[in-house]
Amino acid sequence: MQPPATRFAASLALTLSLVACAGSAPTASPAPTPTPRPTPTPVAAEVTTPQDAAALVIATNPIFAGAQPQDANTIGASKWWTAVPLADGGFEIEVTVGWGDCMAGCIDRHTWTYDVAPDGTTELTAESGPEVPAVLPN
Repeated sequence: MQPPATRFAASLALTLSLVACAGSAPTASPAPTPTPRPTPTPVAAEVTTPQDAAALVIATNPIFAGAQPQDANTIGASKWWTAVPLADGGFEIEVTVGWGDCMAGCIDRHTWTYDVAPDGTTELTAESGPEVPAVLPN
Protein backbone atom coordinates (compact mmCIF):
# COMPACT_ATOMS: atom_id res chain seq x y z
CA MET A 1 0.00 0.00 0.00
CA GLN A 2 1.25 3.49 -0.88
CA PRO A 3 1.76 6.07 1.84
CA PRO A 4 -0.88 8.86 1.89
CA ALA A 5 1.62 11.45 0.64
CA THR A 6 2.41 9.35 -2.46
CA ARG A 7 -1.28 8.83 -3.22
CA PHE A 8 -1.90 12.54 -2.80
CA ALA A 9 0.99 13.40 -5.13
CA ALA A 10 -0.26 10.97 -7.79
CA SER A 11 -3.79 12.32 -7.49
CA LEU A 12 -2.54 15.91 -7.71
CA ALA A 13 -0.46 15.10 -10.81
CA LEU A 14 -3.45 13.50 -12.50
CA THR A 15 -5.68 16.47 -11.65
CA LEU A 16 -3.13 18.97 -12.96
CA SER A 17 -2.75 16.97 -16.19
CA LEU A 18 -6.51 16.99 -16.72
CA VAL A 19 -6.73 20.72 -16.05
CA ALA A 20 -3.87 21.39 -18.47
CA CYS A 21 -5.54 19.34 -21.19
CA ALA A 22 -8.85 21.09 -20.67
CA GLY A 23 -7.21 24.44 -21.30
CA SER A 24 -5.61 23.44 -24.60
CA ALA A 25 -6.95 24.72 -27.91
CA PRO A 26 -9.79 22.69 -29.31
CA THR A 27 -9.03 20.55 -32.30
CA ALA A 28 -11.10 20.95 -35.40
CA SER A 29 -13.62 18.20 -35.75
CA PRO A 30 -14.74 17.06 -39.16
CA ALA A 31 -17.88 18.66 -40.54
CA PRO A 32 -20.97 16.54 -39.99
CA THR A 33 -21.92 14.40 -42.92
CA PRO A 34 -25.38 15.35 -44.18
CA THR A 35 -27.96 12.66 -43.73
CA PRO A 36 -29.05 11.40 -47.12
CA ARG A 37 -32.69 12.06 -47.92
CA PRO A 38 -34.74 9.02 -48.81
CA THR A 39 -35.82 8.92 -52.40
CA PRO A 40 -38.70 6.89 -53.74
CA THR A 41 -37.38 3.78 -55.36
CA PRO A 42 -39.58 1.54 -57.41
CA VAL A 43 -39.86 -1.83 -55.75
CA ALA A 44 -39.69 -4.78 -58.06
CA ALA A 45 -42.67 -6.96 -57.39
CA GLU A 46 -43.40 -10.22 -59.09
CA VAL A 47 -47.14 -10.60 -59.54
CA THR A 48 -48.24 -14.21 -59.72
CA THR A 49 -51.64 -14.17 -58.01
CA PRO A 50 -54.73 -11.95 -57.98
CA GLN A 51 -53.92 -11.17 -54.33
CA ASP A 52 -50.45 -9.87 -55.33
CA ALA A 53 -52.00 -7.62 -57.97
CA ALA A 54 -54.77 -6.39 -55.66
CA ALA A 55 -52.26 -5.57 -52.91
CA LEU A 56 -50.31 -3.35 -55.31
CA VAL A 57 -53.47 -1.56 -56.45
CA ILE A 58 -54.80 -1.11 -52.90
CA ALA A 59 -51.47 0.48 -51.91
CA THR A 60 -51.91 3.18 -54.59
CA ASN A 61 -54.80 4.97 -52.89
CA PRO A 62 -55.63 5.33 -49.18
CA ILE A 63 -59.35 5.19 -49.96
CA PHE A 64 -58.85 1.53 -51.01
CA ALA A 65 -57.58 0.53 -47.55
CA GLY A 66 -59.57 -2.39 -46.20
CA ALA A 67 -60.84 -3.56 -49.60
CA GLN A 68 -61.39 -7.32 -49.63
CA PRO A 69 -62.01 -9.81 -52.44
CA GLN A 70 -65.65 -9.63 -53.51
CA ASP A 71 -67.73 -12.31 -51.79
CA ALA A 72 -71.34 -12.82 -52.86
CA ASN A 73 -72.11 -14.15 -49.37
CA THR A 74 -70.98 -10.97 -47.62
CA ILE A 75 -73.67 -8.47 -46.66
CA GLY A 76 -72.81 -4.82 -46.02
CA ALA A 77 -69.38 -4.64 -47.69
CA SER A 78 -68.44 -1.15 -48.81
CA LYS A 79 -65.01 -1.86 -50.41
CA TRP A 80 -64.15 -4.86 -52.53
CA TRP A 81 -62.05 -5.94 -55.49
CA THR A 82 -62.32 -8.44 -58.31
CA ALA A 83 -59.60 -9.86 -60.56
CA VAL A 84 -59.54 -11.12 -64.14
CA PRO A 85 -56.40 -12.78 -65.57
CA LEU A 86 -54.80 -10.98 -68.53
CA ALA A 87 -53.14 -12.64 -71.53
CA ASP A 88 -49.67 -11.36 -70.50
CA GLY A 89 -49.85 -13.14 -67.13
CA GLY A 90 -50.95 -10.05 -65.21
CA PHE A 91 -54.37 -9.20 -63.84
CA GLU A 92 -57.12 -6.65 -64.31
CA ILE A 93 -58.11 -5.47 -60.84
CA GLU A 94 -61.37 -3.64 -60.31
CA VAL A 95 -61.75 -1.87 -56.96
CA THR A 96 -65.21 -0.67 -55.92
CA VAL A 97 -65.95 1.71 -53.07
CA GLY A 98 -69.60 2.05 -52.09
CA TRP A 99 -71.51 4.27 -49.68
CA GLY A 100 -75.07 4.95 -48.66
CA ASP A 101 -76.94 2.00 -47.15
CA CYS A 102 -74.35 -0.67 -47.96
CA MET A 103 -76.34 -3.17 -45.90
CA ALA A 104 -78.77 -3.05 -48.84
CA GLY A 105 -76.02 -3.11 -51.49
CA CYS A 106 -74.73 0.50 -51.42
CA ILE A 107 -76.78 3.25 -53.07
CA ASP A 108 -73.66 4.82 -54.67
CA ARG A 109 -70.51 3.17 -55.98
CA HIS A 110 -67.30 4.31 -57.61
CA THR A 111 -65.13 1.81 -59.49
CA TRP A 112 -61.50 1.97 -60.60
CA THR A 113 -60.02 -0.53 -63.05
CA TYR A 114 -56.29 -1.24 -63.15
CA ASP A 115 -54.09 -3.45 -65.27
CA VAL A 116 -51.26 -4.99 -63.27
CA ALA A 117 -48.40 -6.53 -65.26
CA PRO A 118 -46.40 -9.54 -64.04
CA ASP A 119 -43.52 -7.18 -63.13
CA GLY A 120 -45.80 -5.13 -60.83
CA THR A 121 -46.37 -2.21 -63.19
CA THR A 122 -49.78 -0.79 -62.36
CA GLU A 123 -51.88 1.34 -64.72
CA LEU A 124 -55.30 2.91 -64.16
CA THR A 125 -57.32 2.05 -67.28
CA ALA A 126 -60.87 3.14 -66.33
CA GLU A 127 -62.88 4.89 -63.64
CA SER A 128 -66.62 5.24 -63.27
CA GLY A 129 -69.30 6.31 -60.83
CA PRO A 130 -70.19 9.40 -58.84
CA GLU A 131 -67.51 11.40 -57.07
CA VAL A 132 -66.49 9.78 -53.80
CA PRO A 133 -67.41 11.91 -50.75
CA ALA A 134 -64.50 13.43 -48.82
CA VAL A 135 -65.64 11.48 -45.76
CA LEU A 136 -67.18 8.10 -46.41
CA PRO A 137 -70.05 7.19 -44.10
CA ASN A 138 -69.64 3.86 -42.33
